Amino acid sequence: MIELFAYSQKYNTPHLLDIENAGAVSLNYEIGDVGDLVGRNSPYTQSFNLPFSSTNNKFFRQFYNINVQSEEGFGVSVDGFDADLKTNCSIHVDGIPVISGTLQLINCSLEQEVYQIAVIGNEASLFRAIQEKKLIDAFNDGGVIDTSYNVNVNDLNVINSWNLTNDVTQGGVGNGIIIFPLIDYGNVGDYNFIWLQNDSFANLGLAEANFLQPQDLKPAIQLKALFEKIINVAGFNLIPNSFLTSDAFTKAYMTLGTDRESMAITTMHQSQVANTASTNIQTWGGGGVSLNTWQTILFPTQSGAGASSNPPSLYDINNDWNVGGTYVFPYTGSYSGIFTATFDTGNASLTDGATIKLSVQGELGADLSQVIFINGNDGAGAIVTTHPLAFDVQGIAGNSLEIKVLASTTAGGSVDLLAAGTYCTIVSSGTLAGVCDTPANMPNISQKDFLTDIIQRFNLVVVSEEDNNKNLTVMPWSDYISLGERKDWTQKLDLSQERIISPTTKFKKQFIKFSDLEDDDNRNMSNQNTYGSVFGNFTQKINGDFLTGNLENNSIFSPFHVNPVPRQDNYGSTTDAPNLVIHQSYTYGTEGPLGSCKPKLFYHNGLEGLDADDRIYIGITQSYAYPLCLPYYNAGGQMAVDSPMLAWQFQTPNSWGGPIFGTTPSSEGYFKRYWQQFLTSYYDTSARVLDCSLYLTASDIHNFQFNDEVVIEDTAYRVLKIQNYQPNTNVPTKVQLLKKVFSIGALQVADASDNCAASPVALFSSGIVQFQNDQTGAVVQSEVCCNDYNYFWDGSECFWNYGGGGGGSGDPTTGLGGRNPHLIPTHDTVGASGDLKGVGGFKTRKRGGVGNINPVQGEHSTRGQNVESIANSVNKTFVYYAQTNSTTVKIASPNGISGEQSNLQIPLDTMARFIIRALTVQTHVLATTGSYGSSAFQVWTFLVKNVGGVISIVGGSEQLDFQEKDTDAGTRTIDIVGSAGKTGFAGNRGVDIQCTGPSECVVAWHLDCEVTYVDFSYTKAIVINSELILQENMGYIETENGEFIEQD
Repeated sequence: MIELFAYSQKYNTPHLLDIENAGAVSLNYEIGDVGDLVGRNSPYTQSFNLPFSSTNNKFFRQFYNINVQSEEGFGVSVDGFDADLKTNCSIHVDGIPVISGTLQLINCSLEQEVYQIAVIGNEASLFRAIQEKKLIDAFNDGGVIDTSYNVNVNDLNVINSWNLTNDVTQGGVGNGIIIFPLIDYGNVGDYNFIWLQNDSFANLGLAEANFLQPQDLKPAIQLKALFEKIINVAGFNLIPNSFLTSDAFTKAYMTLGTDRESMAITTMHQSQVANTASTNIQTWGGGGVSLNTWQTILFPTQSGAGASSNPPSLYDINNDWNVGGTYVFPYTGSYSGIFTATFDTGNASLTDGATIKLSVQGELGADLSQVIFINGNDGAGAIVTTHPLAFDVQGIAGNSLEIKVLASTTAGGSVDLLAAGTYCTIVSSGTLAGVCDTPANMPNISQKDFLTDIIQRFNLVVVSEEDNNKNLTVMPWSDYISLGERKDWTQKLDLSQERIISPTTKFKKQFIKFSDLEDDDNRNMSNQNTYGSVFGNFTQKINGDFLTGNLENNSIFSPFHVNPVPRQDNYGSTTDAPNLVIHQSYTYGTEGPLGSCKPKLFYHNGLEGLDADDRIYIGITQSYAYPLCLPYYNAGGQMAVDSPMLAWQFQTPNSWGGPIFGTTPSSEGYFKRYWQQFLTSYYDTSARVLDCSLYLTASDIHNFQFNDEVVIEDTAYRVLKIQNYQPNTNVPTKVQLLKKVFSIGALQVADASDNCAASPVALFSSGIVQFQNDQTGAVVQSEVCCNDYNYFWDGSECFWNYGGGGGGSGDPTTGLGGRNPHLIPTHDTVGASGDLKGVGGFKTRKRGGVGNINPVQGEHSTRGQNVESIANSVNKTFVYYAQTNSTTVKIASPNGISGEQSNLQIPLDTMARFIIRALTVQTHVLATTGSYGSSAFQVWTFLVKNVGGVISIVGGSEQLDFQEKDTDAGTRTIDIVGSAGKTGFAGNRGVDIQCTGPSECVVAWHLDCEVTYVDFSYTKAIVINSELILQENMGYIETENGEFIEQD
């Protein structure tokens, strides 16, 4: 028996509806396609009919009758039906629920007298519920904005938010939900950026009070909290699981206020209050209080109009005045106010006048008072005078402010403080502190786009709970698959129906392209200009003649970078606090704040302690720690090989090699952590699709989950699709299954066209790439695999960071670790071809199959081969930079950042000729040496070789014929020295370019470098055989069968 239970829209009461033809009910269950990442695992029915029965007509309120008006229209509260609203429902077969979700009325047929409906599973209805709602709408309850996430912006709240055990929100929404990360938005100081100087001369910038105010920062929200709030507001609940409580999810935060220069603050606190209880608020003398007595003036009237409509309106927008009439500061910050006092001279006996003292008192740190004198009336009528007392105070949240008045006059006289014209106005300063309006700081992004991004980013599945379809399980695909049960459906197979085995071609795309968005902030612009692509993106081409299209994600975020806080002058040492790294979200070139940029994700890694000399200030409050916000998580430790990253794959970050990041690259980008095994199940060479027919029961459907492992004829599968299951009939159901594929966690998807049978799984700080066999999981080293994945093979081991063009970024043409993501040709084809690379350079190959020795960011290179001697050569030009401070030696690098290495590798059995054209200019005068703008042009040449693992510098000198320089330029020299590389390779594998400037001068160095490498390692294989007949062209006479002719 098939039963359809529908629940009324208003009271959620169940109704058993009549079904016209039970055999017409056809159910479908389909996991999301590999390219369809939203609404996966959501069952649905084909449309079917319900008759115009009395039961159905009552439930649908006779929707077919256009002349029947709902009782709701007459103000009668009934349990009606609205076709535009969702209706919860479930279908049961013999008492077993087989689908729960939402009923949709499609139409009514007057001729057939039926309602045509369809049922959609709850997972898809989640996205129907949020429709086109924006993120801010998650904080809107029927037009009332939820202010519980708001935060009083002051020094202490900002600093306290850095500790995730604190809750700084007004509504107590939870510890660590809203924080204020230390991010530079380009709106502080004379230079538009945060800087710090802690040395023997001064503590300046971030190290001094009031340099950075709390309102200069912006809030960030815990990613899990926002994700869950959107789902809850849509009417669903999240079932807790290990992923939702993991550090990889709970320590992730999203920046807010990204579409505005500064954080959104609530409307200024404003109030104007009075005391209208009687005509006179207070009288001194003449039967009133004693003269020379201070009186506290209370203001209990906080709405309406003042006495005699003076002032015409009273208000207290945020209820800052308590019921007793005393003002309580809502937050720490600046306040401006005016106490307006109106007096009269009382009876005719006041002839000598009176002295009045007005005062604003409280914990204000200052005496805010004013003395006024009221003239006597000389026996005439009372004189009315008004006197304002203006004040500006720094209030502390929770403290109060009081108005007091004292009057003094001659004996027998009296003074009245009138209700009419006496009032107090206080306004908080909107430019200083205030209340962070968290909902208003939400980026202008739809909830659907937000959820889509997070689901794609972490490759999440969304499954509703069987007993309560409003409870959702949300977890990564790999976690979900691991929880499935093993079921043998062999006996259910209908052998009379055709069984089809197909390749997975229709599920695959030619390119896998996962990336975040480009952005206009300083560091993202710099990286985009350098690499020609978004930082940390993943691109892989899948070989196959029948593959087309791209598999792409829909990101709303851009990458999060951190850099050390610089000195004000930004020269010499990069920073005075090497372990103080922050994100810089200002315009390219530090020109000021950005009016709009993309939101970003970061991990809160705990509090990073600072040295005593490296204290920082928020407002007037100092701190010896700051929130360590990074694009990876390791609980405050340096990056480890298994640290979760908020990037699709590892790419050398700006602060690589410093005390925060260390030198160990992580392998746990989004791709490897969440996507590789999922895609391997479709892209592996052994992947197959089985289409067959099975006799399934209601119990099979009820107990089935898409993560189940289904065995058919001794082969394990997982179900992709169940089509047209007809309950309560003995009709076989078409089922599509995907063969289960064994896979290991790897950095790439294995490509069938490769000769390599292993995948890279880890990048070590030593520079070595670890491969594992795709079938056995055994650790292997393979020259074929190394070359296939575009790493560097040094003769015995595979390196990701063998040179790296300086800065240790491996092969920057691949974005570090990509398997040919920029389509570098690998076939040995004769002829020239040009390839634009993501590193922002241009490469030309005169002969295919010649590797690029030591790729450098932005290089222009030509690769070729001496065919007779099999000596490969590469000629390249590139630019390096450096900055010297006095005679301290500095190493040139692609970015000129102090502390980086040149990392110009000289591989085994390779020689290199260097021509370095140095253009230098003095930028600072530290004493009396040189002058600002003093310039020089010099040319240096070197010859370096690596024979048998020993690097030697054959010669190096300046070519004086080319020298041009100012007379006060001083001595500026370049040298090349052997180097072990930034990441600690054993022994010298390359060289550094060293720059030395003149004493007491700061000099900027621009080096146009030209290097020609000749790799003669393959020439060892050529053996001159004196017994063979040698021709004039130095070749041997060869027979048709490939043998050489010897001399007799």
